Amino acid sequence: MSTQTLDDQPLGSVRCNLCGSRDSRVVFEDLPPSSQGVELADFVASVDRFDHYGRIVRCRGCGLVYTSPRPSSAELAHGYTVAVDSDYAQEDASRSINAHLALNTIKRFAQRGRLLDVGCATGYFLNAARLYFETCGVEPSRWAADYARERLRLEVHQGVLEEASLAPASFDVVTLNDVIEHLVDPAAALARLCGLLRPGGLIYLVTPNIESVSARVLRGYWWGLRPAHLYYFSPGTLTAMLEKNGFHVVWLKRYGRMFTYKYWLSRLKSYPRWLSATAGAIIRGLGIEDKFLYLDTRDSMEVCAVKRD
Repeated sequence: MSTQTLDDQPLGSVRCNLCGSRDSRVVFEDLPPSSQGVELADFVASVDRFDHYGRIVRCRGCGLVYTSPRPSSAELAHGYTVAVDSDYAQEDASRSINAHLALNTIKRFAQRGRLLDVGCATGYFLNAARLYFETCGVEPSRWAADYARERLRLEVHQGVLEEASLAPASFDVVTLNDVIEHLVDPAAALARLCGLLRPGGLIYLVTPNIESVSARVLRGYWWGLRPAHLYYFSPGTLTAMLEKNGFHVVWLKRYGRMFTYKYWLSRLKSYPRWLSATAGAIIRGLGIEDKFLYLDTRDSMEVCAVKRD
């Protein structure tokens, strides 16, 4: 991964994206060294860096948790546009399996039609979804969008959602898989997506749960706290934001994932050395590095909501 940093720009404080208040209190803080800016490596999906995530605050009015201050929207957009994640495809089989796990939930509420995946990365979810839906995606990373278009022959708009030329009321399903926590203005994105859905259309989201047991126990050492995450939702704040922007929640459950033992081991790098060393020795001793393990850490949630009439 690159250690290149973005241009040094002053950080800006932000209002609560749910209720608009500026009244907040600091809940976690892990500031980077003064000489270190926002790294381009923070914008790739496979990054396993969970430190130096900045100052995280909780709105005193509605309880939404978010990063403030933070880099400008232009800086963040640039970081995602130029991000190259050569490690992402190493777990291509796992990502495809996880796509079908998500589709099993989606198909409870929608079985066919047009599907839009926002932040589609290299397109593994879209590739699985086109077995059932007519698909297209939006992805800011030039590298990832090119991968999806050239290798998987998918329809992908390179850029951010606001720039994509998409017809109103033209989709039956929109999905955001581990995306909403990265967005500069998630409320505006949800309002836009509501407008893109047909009446009764479905939105599907996966995001970390800041009120999970592991988040409460690990606190500032929780894996969900990372530089690229701008918002940290709970079931209550995510439901409130969806309801405020035209949706009605019909499904909210814990969400597990399937990855290789090697991948899960890599997630332990930021935790005590004895833990990763012990787990690594066991995994290598058993020769199961490339075997799959489904793991529900009970700190991610998947949500389905339908567009209100």
